[in-house]
Amino acid sequence: MKSLDYLIGLDVELVELYERQAKGEKVDLPIRNKEEQKKRYEMAEKELEKEIAQERSLSISMPELLTVIRVIPERDEMVEDEEVERIGMEVAMEYERQQGRVPEDATKENLGFDIRSRGEDEIRYIEVKARAGEGDVALAPNEKFKAKRFREQYWLYVVANAATNPTLYIINNPAENLEPQEKVEVVRFVVPAEEWKDKKQEVWRK
Repeated sequence: MKSLDYLIGLDVELVELYERQAKGEKVDLPIRNKEEQKKRYEMAEKELEKEIAQERSLSISMPELLTVIRVIPERDEMVEDEEVERIGMEVAMEYERQQGRVPEDATKENLGFDIRSRGEDEIRYIEVKARAGEGDVALAPNEKFKAKRFREQYWLYVVANAATNPTLYIINNPAENLEPQEKVEVVRFVVPAEEWKDKKQEVWRK
């Protein structure tokens, strides 16, 4: 309120313009602009006064339940499930060990991949996607970025039917070998089930 009072009361420039107008100068446009600006400040002050008055009259009351909404995920959406994700990581880690590599869990580091697996002549950066059944898998922007960066060193491991009969689908260099579809409502890239199943390099069943 004090700031608005100061701006409204700052009429020095307007007074000078009136004086110049009286002397015959053409300052109609600057005067009109200044007058409109002053009116905007005055309107803002009135609105602020009204808001302050309303806030002073607020009273505490018990909350009232207006409605209840049940949110149901779409059937094909990838829904996080800690148990399914745990199984997916176990399957991927076991596969890596069987291939003679040493896998390291990197899920907590938020690096754009879940496993860093070291072999004699290679390092694999592995993103693990686990599904209770089969369906689309979603790549976060950071995962897609790392896939483009690491290319042949980046691997997508999709563990399908993790809840019943875990099957590991292995895709190398998904940035070039897959064609994910961008979903507009959220920033992520979805790889359809038929895509990652068709472009797999290997299939391994536990």
